[in-house]
Amino acid sequence: MDFFKKGLRSLRLKGSKPSPFGELEEKVMNIIWDKKSATVSQVKEALKDKFAYTTIMTVMDRLYKKGILQREKEGKGYRYYPTLTKEEFEKELAKKVVKEIIREKPSTVVSAFEGVIEELPEEEIRKIKSLIEKRLKDEK
Repeated sequence: MDFFKKGLRSLRLKGSKPSPFGELEEKVMNIIWDKKSATVSQVKEALKDKFAYTTIMTVMDRLYKKGILQREKEGKGYRYYPTLTKEEFEKELAKKVVKEIIREKPSTVVSAFEGVIEELPEEEIRKIKSLIEKRLKDEK
């Protein structure tokens, strides 16, 4: 996907998580992820008409050009579909962020990971442990 290959030039923290999207882009993507696909009119309606049709169309076209959305001709316009589910996108985003940090200073990741692990629920720790064990098993 072009978006991840080019890197995250505009990664910002939104709340407690990194996001490569601007505020309106994020709203548009959440609507499309929820609906599985949408036209500009459907996104405009979901946004309660707070934005001009052309503004939403421009945002969706930019997301298409970045490779985050795909589209098919429908009537006079397009129907847009996400190229990845929200979960897949967040996983790719997390991988990209971690790879960038590891490339710069691997010891930072290890120490940060230790602090994060302490705050995780037991179920999440079990999932991580299972992933590590599966990876080690696959290497044998």
